[in-house]
Amino acid sequence: MCENLLTLKQVCERVSMSPSYVRLLIRNDKFPPATHKISPRTVRWLESTVTEWIQLNAKNNN
Repeated sequence: MCENLLTLKQVCERVSMSPSYVRLLIRNDKFPPATHKISPRTVRWLESTVTEWIQLNAKNNN
């Protein structure tokens, strides 16, 4: 099965955060780094990685 790769914009839409805030979380090891580096300025996340992060944070916030 082929899994979807998400752009930073798509990740931000899913987590309802700005790109700069997502980058800040990554720098502080609070959000998973991109799983695929396409080129020096193009990265992607596995959809499952983002979904797992959302679920984990939903549990921690409740």
